[in-house]
Amino acid sequence: MNHGIRTGFLVLLLALGANEAGAHHSTAVFTMDKVVELRGVVVDFKLRSPHSSFVIDARTFADGQQGASVERWEIESEALPVLRTMGIDANTFKSGDAIRIMASPHRDASFKFAHAQLLVAADGKEYGFASINRVFSPSLRVLGAGAQAPAAAAAAPSAVGVQRLAGSWQAPLPIFAPNGESPLPLNDVGVAARRAYDRKASPANTCEPMTVPDVFMAPFYLFDVRLNDKQAVLHHEAYDIQRTVPLGGTPAAADPRGWFGTVSGRIDGDLLIVDSSGYAASKWGLGAEVQPMGNGADVPSSTQKTVRERYSVSDDGSTLTVEYTITDPVYLTEPYTSRVELTRVPEGTQMYPYDCDVESAGMWSRTVGEKPLRVGAE
Repeated sequence: MNHGIRTGFLVLLLALGANEAGAHHSTAVFTMDKVVELRGVVVDFKLRSPHSSFVIDARTFADGQQGASVERWEIESEALPVLRTMGIDANTFKSGDAIRIMASPHRDASFKFAHAQLLVAADGKEYGFASINRVFSPSLRVLGAGAQAPAAAAAAPSAVGVQRLAGSWQAPLPIFAPNGESPLPLNDVGVAARRAYDRKASPANTCEPMTVPDVFMAPFYLFDVRLNDKQAVLHHEAYDIQRTVPLGGTPAAADPRGWFGTVSGRIDGDLLIVDSSGYAASKWGLGAEVQPMGNGADVPSSTQKTVRERYSVSDDGSTLTVEYTITDPVYLTEPYTSRVELTRVPEGTQMYPYDCDVESAGMWSRTVGEKPLRVGAE
């Protein structure tokens, strides 16, 4: 998921041999099919998004061989919501604690920077995808996430009509085109922009939130819908995006910061229809590198981007279908329509804050020679 939306799920996919999906994620900086064991002590741990991080002093253990000396390592881990569902909080790992980490190292062996696959605390407790306690989407369960904590099925809602949309839903594992191309109908300008993609210039390095509809494809994260007669409130756990949609009447700003343009909504039978326009131009406004519409490179959007979302619920109340149509004549030859299906989660399932941190976001494109991760609270 930039980012925490990407990490971990890539490891999970590769570990299970699902390279046809994982190969199109941005794993260029890590050797994802290699694991190094690090044993040492915690210097610093930050629970944050899109990447939590560790600084540790540790020896390596690989192929039965112990590293010659203790070295300083920097470790990228999952976003705050993912680690919280593993049972990790800000005090789980403290400075001076013994720690063991299984990690995928950077492709440049001189750069002691790795992506964590498994964390083992001083008391021997293991934290990884098998320990996640909030997995409801069938696509994630099939891949083995949360294997030690099987999810209970969410109860069917007692509400009727459009109020059946209300509740929280979990995003599925996204499906990527195997050819490594974007499914978007890109025109010549769009093709050129995608080919010119520069990871260092991506909004993934900042705290600009992933946009609609990409945020619906952020696997594992929750999406909450609440409605009354006047408005719908749509809350994405990823990036802590909250859009307020007036139902009828004058379109309004979707969010206080203006990331999601001007929005209006209407009820059509059991459907919620949301129209938005007036987006600011964005370097990943039509597709992020790690999501299906980007599929390996960010695709920008212009101020002419519009989105229509159509929300409906399955007869048994278990599945939320979000059909979306995107237009942007600057980069697309024609409108693009697709859909995503989210799984209802039990009422009261906790959503966690995202707490985006700029240094954390910048880990997305870290390269050899960049300044060390900060240690301490400053």
